[in-house]
Amino acid sequence: MNQRDLFFKWLFYSATALLFLLIQGLILNRLSLWGYTHPFLPPLLAIMPSTLENRDESVLFAVVFGFFSDLLMPGPVPGFYTVVFLAAAVLCGLIAGRLLMPGFLCAVVCSAIGLLTCSLVYILTALSHPSIALSDALRLMGRELLLTLPFSPAIFWLDRKIYLRMRDL
Repeated sequence: MNQRDLFFKWLFYSATALLFLLIQGLILNRLSLWGYTHPFLPPLLAIMPSTLENRDESVLFAVVFGFFSDLLMPGPVPGFYTVVFLAAAVLCGLIAGRLLMPGFLCAVVCSAIGLLTCSLVYILTALSHPSIALSDALRLMGRELLLTLPFSPAIFWLDRKIYLRMRDL
């Protein structure tokens, strides 16, 4: 694959992420489905290419996506999303290459890992505040996981279309 094709491949992955971020911002953030909880798609968007692509490229994508997420969304600490998406992409890259065959099951497992990584690190940073109880934070994490995981097939489907289309070039 030449440099131009590589550029367009990652541009298409970025466009897919932007599409889902627009859906997140315009629709999903306004939904209050289960105890004022709504789906949170950025961890899925950051790690989904790591289930299909080269580990080095997908980790770089996750870092850049995390950097822009840190610029646009408030996190508990500076650089939160950059570090969390990096860790999740490395974990998912290892799982996709060594434990599970890249595919739908791998994408769902990696989506859950990405969401759990993001939520657990967020809980660790939030527990320093005395008014947050661990049981409430874990319940919120479970609700968010159950509301967000159904979006992983759609994200995987679009990313897989990009992967298959660009692989044939």
